[in-house]
Amino acid sequence: MSVVLDRTTPTEPSSAHLSMSNAGTLPRFLLLIVLFVGVAAVITGSVINARSDPNGVGVGCTLASGGDPGLSDLDVRVRAVDQASAFKECVERFVPHQAWWWKPGALLLVSLCAVALYWVLPLWKGRRSRVVPVEDVDGLADLSTVLADLVAVAGLRRPPRFVIAPAVPSTGAVVFGRLGRYTVCLDGGLVARRHRDPEDFRSVVLHELAHLHNRDVDIAYATVALWRILLGVILPLDLGYVAVVSLPGTAGTYMQSREQTRVAHHAAMLVITVVLAYLARVDILRTREHHADLTARRWGANVRLWERAAAQEVTGRTALATRWSRASGGPLWRAHPTWQQRLGSMVNSGTMLTPQVLSFFLTGATAAIAATRLPALLSMVEVNASQEHVIIAGLVAVLVTAITGLLLWPAVTHAARTGGPAPSGLRAGCALGAGLIVGELAVGRSGSVWDLLPDQPGYLALPVLAGLAATWWTAEYAQVSATRPAGAAQRWPLLVGLGVSCCVMALAWYWWESEGTLLAGGLNAFTADLFAQFERSVTDGQGYEGTLLHLAPGLPPLLFLSMRVELLCLAGLLCVTAILAWFPRRVSTGAPWPTLPAAGIGAFGSTVLVVATTAGIRAWSPVVAGGEQGHLVSYLTWLMVVIVAAMFVAAGFAAALADRTPLLQSLIVSGATGLAGLATLAVLASVDGCVRPLEILGSSCRFDPVAGWTVTALLVSTTLGLGVFLAVAAAALGVPARRPLRRFRDRAMATRRPRTDLPDRPGRGRLALRRAAVLMPCLVTATLVTVMAVDARSDSSTDAGPVSTNFVLTDQPTSPTVRAAQVDAWLALGGADRINQVLTGVLALLERIDRLTADGSYRAFSDWSVIDAELRPRCVAISGPVADARRYFDYPEPREQAAWDALLAGAERAAGDCDLAIRHRDREGYLAALRELLQFGRALPAVTGDMIR
Repeated sequence: MSVVLDRTTPTEPSSAHLSMSNAGTLPRFLLLIVLFVGVAAVITGSVINARSDPNGVGVGCTLASGGDPGLSDLDVRVRAVDQASAFKECVERFVPHQAWWWKPGALLLVSLCAVALYWVLPLWKGRRSRVVPVEDVDGLADLSTVLADLVAVAGLRRPPRFVIAPAVPSTGAVVFGRLGRYTVCLDGGLVARRHRDPEDFRSVVLHELAHLHNRDVDIAYATVALWRILLGVILPLDLGYVAVVSLPGTAGTYMQSREQTRVAHHAAMLVITVVLAYLARVDILRTREHHADLTARRWGANVRLWERAAAQEVTGRTALATRWSRASGGPLWRAHPTWQQRLGSMVNSGTMLTPQVLSFFLTGATAAIAATRLPALLSMVEVNASQEHVIIAGLVAVLVTAITGLLLWPAVTHAARTGGPAPSGLRAGCALGAGLIVGELAVGRSGSVWDLLPDQPGYLALPVLAGLAATWWTAEYAQVSATRPAGAAQRWPLLVGLGVSCCVMALAWYWWESEGTLLAGGLNAFTADLFAQFERSVTDGQGYEGTLLHLAPGLPPLLFLSMRVELLCLAGLLCVTAILAWFPRRVSTGAPWPTLPAAGIGAFGSTVLVVATTAGIRAWSPVVAGGEQGHLVSYLTWLMVVIVAAMFVAAGFAAALADRTPLLQSLIVSGATGLAGLATLAVLASVDGCVRPLEILGSSCRFDPVAGWTVTALLVSTTLGLGVFLAVAAAALGVPARRPLRRFRDRAMATRRPRTDLPDRPGRGRLALRRAAVLMPCLVTATLVTVMAVDARSDSSTDAGPVSTNFVLTDQPTSPTVRAAQVDAWLALGGADRINQVLTGVLALLERIDRLTADGSYRAFSDWSVIDAELRPRCVAISGPVADARRYFDYPEPREQAAWDALLAGAERAAGDCDLAIRHRDREGYLAALRELLQFGRALPAVTGDMIR
């Protein structure tokens, strides 16, 4: 049996809830299509690339750039990016070009195969040698009438074709077909028993007609066609590519063992993808089967058919078989649920709304794998990298939000209106997050294919927390929205709730696609120069010192997180909508209201901590002359840690003490805690110097709110953005502690004497106060988010240009075999040509000087007309090959590269000095430039000889 999240009440759900639950299989089906098409695009693209580049010149460009396929994938990518112009030139010059339509054409051919299979399968199943139309069988005129009546009961606009399979003795039926042309096939045993047991006959036919009514046939046969094309065409194509191209191409080379490891990882990824796709496919079909049963029962099908089948299933299975089925997860691998499960959903249709853990896990894993396959598909239409990230993030977020929303919303709403326990959004979110992790680790794109985990696995936490927050938020927002009055509109809460969840997923996934995978792969190890530059800029060249040294190792990750305002927008959206969703119903009623006191306690605690931290840093590490900038950075960093820690603790306690909707209350309390801490900082910075124990930098007392905002704005994005998402983790940790804490609270409340003098409803004054307490945090948060977003946009628009980052490449030693292959590739793919061009230019100048001095004259050194006509063009001509050589890849050997780079720099400088001296008739400068070029010509053979050895 599959594991479920919670038990539901036996109360019958409404038809709207059942329809919404049934509709949830559509986005799951679309996600499967995205996965299949993405996998097909990757595999067909690999085959086309192998066809157009059979000699692997593209790999040669990677080797020429210094990339080592045995190191991390990120190391290879960073080297290619660090030398992007040279890499692009290498690919454009040496890699054979392929027609633009090859990859789209191959993918279109695979898609046409799937469409053809979808078209042919019904024809094969309905062939004349297997089935007979009902109207062609003598003596079955009454059967046609009965079937027409059942079609009328089902309300089908277009009746299907009914056929009989006379050779099939069972008493079942099956529906198949394609869009607009469907067939119901009745088993011969069922037709033979129709007079003896007409109720069973009617129930079986109604069940098949229910599949048509619910449009299950198109989904079922489309998934079958895609599945068979995946197994019968795409995977064999991939295996053929590996067997014919990949492994033989590296046999006997240094890449043989590494390619074998890569192929093993690729095969494991394909196995995981196939297993997950199969489980997702059968899970969709099982769900549609349950809904077809419920639709048939609503039309009058007799439940006795399901009861007998379930009883026969139990008696026909041995105890050993039953235990084995449960241990192996039996029904999880079957497209049809067991008769016992089907009977359970018929008797208690509320179980159909109970979301299962497996569905969320499969959604997360399928989405993660599909997102890694989509770039191959988008590259066929020449989508650039930034647009690619936006498209992938938007598509995945919409599908995942629709799936989780349609799984959770009807179940939570039904439970809230019937008084039953609501499904756990926390458990669903954890299952979704686990699926995201499994999908990312299976693909291995955030690290090397040689490692199971990425270099920095901690960065996986942010998309997982976003998935957890979005799913948990959906469940609790649905729970709160279900308490709306009966006449209130129900569509708007659904759209708002799913819209917020979609925004959270989209922005988090965009960050993961654009930056997160690089950071998880170990980008920090390549950007030491950037961090050193950041350290010098924030400390005014003073460097980290004093109390900041304890927190310096954590600053680089916080830098990457705080550079983007999207994190703050997500946090603000969650907090504001949580307040608007939770408080209005509490404000207008006299119900217990623990969230506002908890938010007040958190705000007071955050204020005290900020004041204490300010006083402590002032006493522990007072500011010294010349070290003001470093002291300010140290102070703000410690405040950031303190406020985020306060938000984390406050959220955990709020979740542990909450009777219901712990996430919403945790978001409210943590947001109030963070805002209070930032407000305290703003006040202290505005009156800096007025209270000596609380001085930050100022030595004189004056009120300066602009300075207060300037200092506070430095922490808004990181503190609120990071703090709110950590609050989600704190709430998840606090929920398990709810039971013991609630016991302690109930015991303490039992000793209190209840007050009977309180009014049933709050007075107007208290009601206005509560409403102000709701609106003020919303306005403050919205204002902060808007101001920070505008500042970020203005900063980006006034940016002078792209920041040049000198990547610090890994110092992991490369094997001699790989180094030799890198040198060979460097020479073969343009390096030798550039050496020859530089050598040719210098020799042309020197030879011309020898000819001009061969007659014993010194015209080459004294006659400016000869120099200007004969030698200056050759001096200028040296600069071009030298500049071209400097733009090319660095030589793979660091020692030879240093000598080569120094030689080229000297030649470029001497050629420029030669041209400048001739134009200004500077004899001394001209002779000095010639001497330098002569030295270059003498040193060039020795250096290039070491490079070409």
